[in-house]
Amino acid sequence: MGEEWMTGGASSPRWSAGQSAAGLPGVQMGQGCRSQVLVAGQVRVAVVGDFLLVPGQDRALLQAAAAARWVELTRLPGSYWVIAQTGTHTFVCGDLSGFRSIFHTVQGTQTMWSTSARRLAQQADAAPDLAMMAARLVAGPEHWPDRTVYEGVRAVPPGFGLLLTGSKTDLVDVHAIDPTATLAEGAPAFGDALQTAVRWRMLAAGGVAGADLSGGLDSSTLAILAARDGRIRAVTYADGYTSHEDLLYARRVAAHIGVDLQVGMGGTEHLPFGWSARQPLTDQPAAVSLTTAQHALYLRPAGKLPLHFTGNGGDVVLDSCSAAWVGMVQTGDRRAARRQVTGWARARNRSPRDLWRTVVRTAESTHAEALRDAARRLARADIDSRRPGVWSWCHVGRSGTWLTAQGRDRVAALLLEAAGTTDAEARADLVEQRFSLRLIAADARDTVPLTAAWNVRQVHPFLDNQVVRAAYAIAPAERHGITTFKPLLAAAVPDLPAWLTGRTSKGSFTRQLTAGMLHHRPALAAAIRSSALVSCGLLDPQPALDALAGIDGTQAGSLYDLQRLVMACQWLGAVEHRHQGAAC
Repeated sequence: MGEEWMTGGASSPRWSAGQSAAGLPGVQMGQGCRSQVLVAGQVRVAVVGDFLLVPGQDRALLQAAAAARWVELTRLPGSYWVIAQTGTHTFVCGDLSGFRSIFHTVQGTQTMWSTSARRLAQQADAAPDLAMMAARLVAGPEHWPDRTVYEGVRAVPPGFGLLLTGSKTDLVDVHAIDPTATLAEGAPAFGDALQTAVRWRMLAAGGVAGADLSGGLDSSTLAILAARDGRIRAVTYADGYTSHEDLLYARRVAAHIGVDLQVGMGGTEHLPFGWSARQPLTDQPAAVSLTTAQHALYLRPAGKLPLHFTGNGGDVVLDSCSAAWVGMVQTGDRRAARRQVTGWARARNRSPRDLWRTVVRTAESTHAEALRDAARRLARADIDSRRPGVWSWCHVGRSGTWLTAQGRDRVAALLLEAAGTTDAEARADLVEQRFSLRLIAADARDTVPLTAAWNVRQVHPFLDNQVVRAAYAIAPAERHGITTFKPLLAAAVPDLPAWLTGRTSKGSFTRQLTAGMLHHRPALAAAIRSSALVSCGLLDPQPALDALAGIDGTQAGSLYDLQRLVMACQWLGAVEHRHQGAAC
């Protein structure tokens, strides 16, 4: 499979093994790009990626570009980039989720943009930004939506487009979401959008596709919908540590749609945290880079098919989380919020009073206040990494205790910088769903170079613009399941089997991750010790190594933080191996 990338604003990029985009001056595309270029006089529009463009829409797109109605360029079914040139403006936009992202940097007076942060960093000689990587480890990447892990390379936040007018650059909001519908009001539109997203892809693929079928609601739904329009090759992964219940559900779904489930049965060599220096380098540290062996195993039967469906994004599109209660308090709906909190807590044998106090305390603060408080605590090494039990604006993980004094100061400064850019009026529930969508989409985006090496072209219908818009038009509190799991799904696609939509359990990967960490512990310890984060004085390796040594006992709660740390160390080692230094 050819690589899928685009770049503009650079006359001779180093990765110019691609081709000039016919009819689109100054833009180059990788050979794997699927695109359509529309031209009318000085106005040019290119749509690149997975999209459905029916006869007659080309004229509407050109008219929208000529009139600078940029949002209208983002309403096609699918997941895609769009570029519009009007003679006076160039507009470049990815999708709402961030799966199709845009990055930019400035050299002299020239703005260069690309769909690949790593390629842009290579062109600009930009090294990895270690302080930003440390901050993302400690507090998560969501507080810096316009930053990347490279010095001087910026991201266009998902849901925005980059508007270039001469040497001037502006961001244009293209979300176009009004989150006010009830579940009953919004479910039909969401069901139509999701089924359309699957149906047109199956038709474009000639009625043959692969599909993940883990047994969860998201992948199972897509497999069922896809099977209505053709033949699918259903695949999943299992080993001695994965959920047996998930596998039973996957087999039941496969029997329901009349296909054989092909199960990649993994062994010790497929456990997480093993990697090869030969695997493709991702734009940033990526979770999938730690599980390439198991992905390569179970996806093998899907190789060379026209496309392969995944359920990525379903968790954050179909449901909300406890941030919905915070948002309800912020908007004055305290009574309903307390009723939901009480019901949720009692069903899980938790204290409703303690949970409610935490919700109210979070609602009475702001994102900026939480970031400033985290910065103060971090600077004086006063770190409480315990999770509060509900969503919070900013949580400092256990990795905060692994930083040196210099590392804490650098991360605290970045937290204070982020505090100055937040929206004081932001609703917690809306902020959270944007955060979560971006994280899921970034994982899916970082998977692309790896799956391309296996001749697997994954598609993620839950991340399509129109699917996201239809879901997020429904208020988060309406989508949040209290006694049911992902209530939107049954309401939107009512002919799904009740035994599937009624499922209230979900498999966990904790045992598998722990087993993998134990199996690869010597190599992980070596990666931590030799990390540029250590050599640049930001990370004290010993506390992290102590956590790794006790991961199967007293340090079991450090699993998530260790996973992110070794992910970063592995990526930095691969970057260094390819002769690209790091910025201390």
